[in-house]
Amino acid sequence: MSSGATSSSSPPLAEAGDGYWEGREEAVARLKAMAARAHWEDELSAERLETNNQVQEDEMLALQAIYGDDMVILEDKAGFRSFQIFVWYPIPNGTKVFLNLHPNGTMVGTDNDESKDGGELIYACSLKHLPPVVLTCLLPCSYPSASAPYFTISAKWLDEPKVSHLCTMFDEIWTELPGQEVVYRWLDWLNSSSWACISLNDNIILIADKTSDVGDARAIARRLLVDHTIPLMQSYNERRSHEIFLKSLHKCRICLSENTGRNFIKLPCHHLFCLTCMKSHCRIHVTEGSLTKLTCPDTTCCSPLPPSVLKSLLGDDCYKRWESFALQKLLDTMPDLVYCPRCNAACLEDDNDAQCPECFFTFCSLCKERRHVGKDCVTPEEKIRILREKHQKYSLPEKQLLKEQREIDELISVCEALRDSKQCPSCKMAISKTEGCNKMICRNCGKFFCYRCNQAIRGYEHFWDGNCVLFEHQNQVQIYGRLEESDDEEHFDDEDLEETEPELVWGCPCPVCGRWNGKLDTNNHILCMGCRGHYCALCRRRVMKSSEHYGPRGCQQHTDP
Repeated sequence: MSSGATSSSSPPLAEAGDGYWEGREEAVARLKAMAARAHWEDELSAERLETNNQVQEDEMLALQAIYGDDMVILEDKAGFRSFQIFVWYPIPNGTKVFLNLHPNGTMVGTDNDESKDGGELIYACSLKHLPPVVLTCLLPCSYPSASAPYFTISAKWLDEPKVSHLCTMFDEIWTELPGQEVVYRWLDWLNSSSWACISLNDNIILIADKTSDVGDARAIARRLLVDHTIPLMQSYNERRSHEIFLKSLHKCRICLSENTGRNFIKLPCHHLFCLTCMKSHCRIHVTEGSLTKLTCPDTTCCSPLPPSVLKSLLGDDCYKRWESFALQKLLDTMPDLVYCPRCNAACLEDDNDAQCPECFFTFCSLCKERRHVGKDCVTPEEKIRILREKHQKYSLPEKQLLKEQREIDELISVCEALRDSKQCPSCKMAISKTEGCNKMICRNCGKFFCYRCNQAIRGYEHFWDGNCVLFEHQNQVQIYGRLEESDDEEHFDDEDLEETEPELVWGCPCPVCGRWNGKLDTNNHILCMGCRGHYCALCRRRVMKSSEHYGPRGCQQHTDP
């Protein structure tokens, strides 16, 4: 029997499901041919046939009790019992699949050796689940007294020599146990001992396709090219992993409830949450328009949710709302995009001038009036004054009056917003600071910037370098959890603290952010828990290198508390 790989026998990859790995039709056809050539039944007495029939029935019941859903009873073929049993290998987590390109198919190791460096062993993929090895049996009337069961072994991810070796081992087991029930012994050997014949160092090594004229008719092996078989194994691994995930119990990290995987969603970052919590999480942020918070709820991850996940969690209306917000947010981040004051169409500006592609109106992108080359643009305050004077001087139609009144209201809102706020340097969103430090985060685009100089920053390095102060009043001191201003730092000394609360042990304020941090025993090298900067408790200066700051010529690193 030839084991040559031909592309004509290769099914489409998308159609190769569980039925492909079972190989049931091919196995049953081969068993029929085997049974047609057997004549043992004619030589047995009626008493022996009755005994064999009872033994087979008992063995079938025992196998069903042991293997359960992994055993499938097939239709009787010419009065013979037939069945299939699936053997699943409990492979180590992350078993690797290699492709052996050695010319003669010699098995090579998987360690870093010369053969791998020479390109003979190529890593293909890593799997958690292998396709099953399927044993299909047909019990003749002469079993077990006179003959062994007819069987086929289907492993369509292995080459024919390895599957034929499994068939040979079955023959040896039957030779050692003539006249006894042998099916369970075969399956027990497949489960416990055959893995060593298939793998090498717990890894699967597939050899390149080659043609063989000798083979076991009971071995149903790989008929596809090896480069087609590996994607099929990967597809099966993903499908099997998903099936196990759906049946297993998981715990939601939000509501802490347990349920099966059918009620959970696995995000691309591999974090799990129940569908109820994830739907509420997404719908709340879409309703509020806070798109930057549409991330993984895990506080250590915060990976953005892809559109495919959002579409599965949000309804049609809510998903359309998200698409509208996402598009608007993208347009708002474009610095050269403005909207036509007449038809509200998106336009690209060039040196504060823009032309609408819909109504062809040319206007100034600052004041939204007609283009005025060579003339200074009016400020929002001046435009408010001009519009109000126009309303007092002329009697305008009601429609135009309402339109200009809305424009005045918008200009007033802009002026008030910009009076006590700063614009984000990334998306130009107006942001106002009521209290706290000068390190700001824009809730619209998620970027950091300094409120003092309005520059985009990353972390606290901008304030460490001395460009800007983190707090506006560096002379603020913290007393019992409160911030109080002191005009003279000399008036606030240890004696005042002892009179106020003598039993408290005071820490040292950070020279950068002002946070009070306590010393660790006698160590004067302090790590600020606010800005994560290092400083000295004695001189109140930042410490860049401990070995340079402390020593005979510097401060003492350890003093009494």
